[in-house]
Amino acid sequence: MKKALCRLFAVILAICLVAGAMTSVSAAVPVDSYTYWSGVTTSSKAVYTKSMYGVDKLIDPTDLGIEPLSEINAMCKDNNNNIYILEKSSRIVILDSQYNLVNEIGLINGSISYNGAKGIYCKNDVIYVCNTSMDSAEQGNIYMINQAGELLDTITLPESPLIPDDFIFKPTKVTIDSNGYMYVVSDGSYYGALLYSPDRTFLGFYGANTVNATVATVFTNISNRLFPNVEKYENSVKKVPFSFVDITVDKEDFIYTSNGYTNNNTDSRKVMIRRLSPGTGENILKLDESQIFGDVKLLSTDDMHKQDFCDIEVDDQGYMYALDSRYGKIFIYDSLGRVVSVFGGGMRLGDQQGTFLEACAIVLKNNGEQVLVADKRTGFITVFGLNEYGKMVKELNYLTIEGDYDLVKDGWQKVLKQDANSQLAYSGLANAYLEEEDYDNALYYAKLGYDKETYAVAFEYVRKDFISDNFTWIFIALVVLVIGAIAFMFITNKKKIVFIKNPSLNLMLSTAIHPSNCFTDIKEKKLGSLPLCLLLLVLYYVVTVMETIAGGFMFTNYDPASFNSILVLVRSVGLVVLWIVANWMVSTLLGGKGRIKEIIIVTCYSLQPLILAGIIHIVLSNVLLPVEASFLGILSTLATIYFAIMLINGMLKIHDYTMGKFVWTTVLTIIGMAIIVFLLIMLIILIQQFGAFIMTLISEIITI
Repeated sequence: MKKALCRLFAVILAICLVAGAMTSVSAAVPVDSYTYWSGVTTSSKAVYTKSMYGVDKLIDPTDLGIEPLSEINAMCKDNNNNIYILEKSSRIVILDSQYNLVNEIGLINGSISYNGAKGIYCKNDVIYVCNTSMDSAEQGNIYMINQAGELLDTITLPESPLIPDDFIFKPTKVTIDSNGYMYVVSDGSYYGALLYSPDRTFLGFYGANTVNATVATVFTNISNRLFPNVEKYENSVKKVPFSFVDITVDKEDFIYTSNGYTNNNTDSRKVMIRRLSPGTGENILKLDESQIFGDVKLLSTDDMHKQDFCDIEVDDQGYMYALDSRYGKIFIYDSLGRVVSVFGGGMRLGDQQGTFLEACAIVLKNNGEQVLVADKRTGFITVFGLNEYGKMVKELNYLTIEGDYDLVKDGWQKVLKQDANSQLAYSGLANAYLEEEDYDNALYYAKLGYDKETYAVAFEYVRKDFISDNFTWIFIALVVLVIGAIAFMFITNKKKIVFIKNPSLNLMLSTAIHPSNCFTDIKEKKLGSLPLCLLLLVLYYVVTVMETIAGGFMFTNYDPASFNSILVLVRSVGLVVLWIVANWMVSTLLGGKGRIKEIIIVTCYSLQPLILAGIIHIVLSNVLLPVEASFLGILSTLATIYFAIMLINGMLKIHDYTMGKFVWTTVLTIIGMAIIVFLLIMLIILIQQFGAFIMTLISEIITI
């Protein structure tokens, strides 16, 4: 009996210990980790992925025996992995690589305040403190101090004709490359970073952001200069280039900048992070069409909730770590700008480990094996540690980018066994098999990972091999096909053979060859078939759907999880029906002679070029390469032009319009289509509100 009780007690104790351990782990890492897949649709798609980082430690200044950090403004590390924490109220806390207290620095030389300083940087035991002036009209400076807090030198605004007269020097960030060139970010500066030579001679501004200009913006700027007013001035201020909020340098002296807060449009989101060449300052970090920095879909679009990359760090393998202060997330990008992992969180409400009230600074240790994130409002520093899975992914992805494909295949297979949502693994395997000339597997994994670039390379080899192996048969088949087509046309014309006996079907097909004559017969002889019109509409819808789901992998953005055939129906058949209804209404009011049946017949018969082009597109997109996509563009353009020619011919015949009147009624038809859509939307909203009112009324009656 005693042994049984002891065993029962041991089991209960073990369960409690396991539950406690699980609770501890879940509390330490309460947030989800995710990444973005590119190439699936026109925009990147967020997917959950296995965590690469977990919370290792939470640094609380009170545990170090010092006063709490009331407000952290910046953080950095030196060559020995010592951590420097800049507090708002003229205080620097220095920790060693094991996060033990080394020193505290207060006033410089015991008397110089740097209250409100926003940036700190350390190189060769010299600490650079960005003394950002709190007064908008007062110039700031950079204090150079030693480890004891003694002033070594002061960097102020240089005297140079390159600097505008109204420039206010408010340094916030400093970085120095391996050659001693210093880059300084000044708050509110649209001219780029201030560049100093190793002897601190001012060389000019470096890497300024630009604003994309269009013809419309050029004319707008000219108009604003000729007829200025306050409103136009305020609008122009909003369109100035974004200023830097952070700057850092990698081991190869490439400069990385972060624009921080940006607009939620594609252009500005693509340059939130830039990699600038050391010499020219040109951005060499180019993203794919579906890639942007930050989250694709934000929870809000107002100014207070837009993402803000306040700090950026780069490790020796080219991985970029961007800290979003507004959502408390850490975004990791590889050297190609692809998302590797996103973790953290809080949205300024974080009350668990791994989340933040207001993340403000990020520091990397041991080449990214540890990521330190400071919380401005709590004064705590969270230390994230790279787990074994994360180490494997980072190393394999780096080797893949470097082209060492023979070293990564087995590793990527292990990654997929742990996380089937790793796009990097599929792409890495595709490249590895491509290097081995195993094109079938390269195509397979490239398609699984939506790696269209690798797929295109492998497909080119497969197509080339197929043509070379079967050239004789392909050539004979083409010759037979051409000769057979010529013979068929000659015999049918000579013997007057008619294969299509049905007059309605024959007339429909003839409209594609002789639109003017056929539409005249439709008007004068009351010909045309509504069932065939319905058939054409169905074919048009089916072909439009098949272009997406059966088109070539390299030419489509098809995601089975998000594809909605109803939307395709609306933008294909729906537009046709909308045109028919609007044109009938307008022509009735403006004396058009065409009846509703004739409008339907002309419109639907004119769809034949689009249907044929869609079928050809499906076939060609499965055999062409992206570099040959111009053929598909020409095909689509020709089909659209021929569709317009048929439609114009038909409308002129059935309505008995002149070309001028046709253009006028067409414009009114398009306006009528917009009005109908607006009314339909309003009707849907009213029905929804009425339904909500009925449901509320029913619930109130039930509760009574």
